[in-house]
Amino acid sequence: MRLLARAPILLLLLIGYPVLVALLAAAALQGQGRAPTIALVNLDTAAQTVQVGDQRLSVDDYINRLAKQVHVERLGADQARQALDAGRVEAVLTVPAGFIADLQSGLVQPTLHLVTSRRSPIEGDAVAHQLQSAVYEFNQSLAQNYVSQILRLANLIVVGGQVGIFGRQGQVIGLTRTRRIVAQAHDQLLQRGQVRLAADLASVLSFINATQSNLGLAAPAASAIASPIRLDIVQAEHGREPLSAFGVAAALLASLALVGVLLSAGGIAAEREEHTLARLRRGLLAPPAIVLEKVLFSALACLALGLVLLGAVDLLTGLEVGRWAAWVPVLVLAGASFGAFGVIIGAIARETRTALLAALMLTLPLVFIGLIPGIAASRVAQVVPFGPGFNVFQTLLADPTIGGIWPDVLSLGILTAVFTGAAAVVLDRWSSA
Repeated sequence: MRLLARAPILLLLLIGYPVLVALLAAAALQGQGRAPTIALVNLDTAAQTVQVGDQRLSVDDYINRLAKQVHVERLGADQARQALDAGRVEAVLTVPAGFIADLQSGLVQPTLHLVTSRRSPIEGDAVAHQLQSAVYEFNQSLAQNYVSQILRLANLIVVGGQVGIFGRQGQVIGLTRTRRIVAQAHDQLLQRGQVRLAADLASVLSFINATQSNLGLAAPAASAIASPIRLDIVQAEHGREPLSAFGVAAALLASLALVGVLLSAGGIAAEREEHTLARLRRGLLAPPAIVLEKVLFSALACLALGLVLLGAVDLLTGLEVGRWAAWVPVLVLAGASFGAFGVIIGAIARETRTALLAALMLTLPLVFIGLIPGIAASRVAQVVPFGPGFNVFQTLLADPTIGGIWPDVLSLGILTAVFTGAAAVVLDRWSSA
């Protein structure tokens, strides 16, 4: 505490830098979650509509569906091109002339044109995937309506009536009535002795019967075409926003890891550089006691900073933190493990500046390894305290229950004990060198 009081720049580095990292990480993740902005150029200005099932659709209906996934700005062609070049929009979507007419014809597949920004290919690719998803959902809706029309048409062919499909109207008598008429004519021909003509009508009756039987299969076949695979979704227990929880857990891990490691590494290296360790080891304190002091101090510092950051998250964001009673021991345990890791680095380093630089260079890669998906990265992250620490943070933020944190808490406790013991051994050997 005296060392930090005498060196306000060091205190600013230990506290301010991790907070800055946390803010930057949260801002970056929040930016990735925003809806992209696209410029919409509508060249189909004929104000036409198309009848699809019981719905009459227009270009505006498609745009309204699209606006649920992206932010849409209606612009002219030149304005959209300028906005794309200036970076004000991520993409330009053009609805060509005759779009609704092609859709109504049922013969021509209408095409939308998308141009993404060259300035940000990653965001452009994300926009392309979102629009592909929107077009797929719209196609699925249209397919269901078209299949419904086809089924009604098949039913009208069988039973007859007024038909209207793809904008065309007509009257059909239906196969049922046609069969009755043909059957009556067949019987009359037989009664008159016109066997040859009756035989010709018998073949017509056979065709009508076969057609009726085949059209009876239209409903299940059309339903299978419209929805080849059916997904039964069961709503899970209400939880929290997984992406927001991931971002907050990552920012919290980065800030607390830097505080714990830098504080312990800088503190133990500064005491060694000022020959305080040599005086302490002449009988006042053994290396395990010195390490324990640094570990506990790091745990308290991480607890204080962690509660402040979580309080800010709870007040300033839509993510509800909660479970404060569970956060206190978790933050203390995580801070202790980070502190033990920092003591090892500080004990090996010869001076304070070297210890801080080494701690920074080692901590940041190891922290972000735990955020990388994959078996190899996961295994590396689990042998340092940052992997289990992130898992516990994310579970507390995202999981509606806390039962899933105990394996990672146990792993974090084991790593804390191992690194604390290793730090005592390293300090005993290197402090006397």
